[in-house]
Amino acid sequence: MKTINHITIILIATLLAGCSLNSRYYANSRKTDEALHILQRIESINSDVKTSKGTGWLTITDKKQQSKKFRMAWAASFPDKIRLTLLSAGHPLETIIADGKSVLFVSHTGRHNKKKISSSNPSLQDVVSIPIKLQDILSIFAGQVPIGKFDTAEIAQLTYASQLTDTMLILKRRWNNHSQNIVLTSDNRVANFSFLNDNGKLIHNLFNEQYKSFGSFSIPTKVKIKDNYGRQIYFDITSYQPNVEIKPEMFILTESR
Repeated sequence: MKTINHITIILIATLLAGCSLNSRYYANSRKTDEALHILQRIESINSDVKTSKGTGWLTITDKKQQSKKFRMAWAASFPDKIRLTLLSAGHPLETIIADGKSVLFVSHTGRHNKKKISSSNPSLQDVVSIPIKLQDILSIFAGQVPIGKFDTAEIAQLTYASQLTDTMLILKRRWNNHSQNIVLTSDNRVANFSFLNDNGKLIHNLFNEQYKSFGSFSIPTKVKIKDNYGRQIYFDITSYQPNVEIKPEMFILTESR
């Protein structure tokens, strides 16, 4: 089990008064540069993946630990376009289409009417039960980390019984005290990403359980997302094509498609 031997605060990143929360401002110190270097390492992981196509399996487990397994197929253009279809026995059940401005939810079984949301990053709780957002799914298919807005950052060293040490980057928001914890291994891979509320209670945790190489990219192919209620989503990617040509009409939000 991982334990935190000690926590060293590397930087305090502050938002200057009157500035937008979309902008990042940091204290001017050597330690700030060190922490930013770690953050840049995380943000650079698979940053050259611009599109991807693939197939795999998606398993959704509810609070009662009852699971449903679906075949999945997707085409994505990063950072905000995707067409994702869930299938069972070869028949499509649900399709999600995002064009960067809006998202269309289509049920092929009549489970719900077609629903269009004018948002580039809506919640997918109605589809996958856990309140993850579309950007979380896109990040998985890009092999990247969905880093959100933050005001402060800290670093913790995680030491294992084997004496190996990983780095945890802790990013926090001031206004709601939510935090994002990212564990980076010594070989520059993200082991897990967790999102906690203001009481330190887990909202959801993402585990990258297996990586595979596709050309020059190392992509997480077995990814588990778990929330505080025991619900889980498990992605098992079986085929992956990075940086392939995808026709723009793949992401057109038409009622007939």
